Amino acid sequence: MSVDAAVQDESLRRYLADQVRTATPAQRLVMLFDQLRRDLHCAAAAFEGGTLKEISDNLVHAQHVIIALRDPLDTETELGRALSGIYGFCLQHLVTTNLTKDPSMLPDVQAIVDRLADANRAAAASLQVPASVG
Repeated sequence: MSVDAAVQDESLRRYLADQVRTATPAQRLVMLFDQLRRDLHCAAAAFEGGTLKEISDNLVHAQHVIIALRDPLDTETELGRALSGIYGFCLQHLVTTNLTKDPSMLPDVQAIVDRLADANRAAAASLQVPASVG
């Protein structure tokens, strides 16, 4: 890697870290779902023509994101238990997909993640208060 590329990589890392650090909790949740969608899309693309390492790396990262979404849930509430079950289902499917290298379960996970991501994006948008004029 050239010095210029290393400087660019470091600048990008700092920019992304600042973005996460200054985001609201709702924005961070949207960011997690965006990353999860990218991981699943990249895993599906890797099944089409990538290497086993690419498949595994994307599926493992998706698993980490799902764990990050699942672990802080309050399972004392009905919603927390329901979401925990959904994330557990997705996690199990991703692990099985990675172990068997069979992509047939991936579309089910992608559909669930898409619905949750869209719902969270809508919820985050509703929390944003429009600037008052006056």
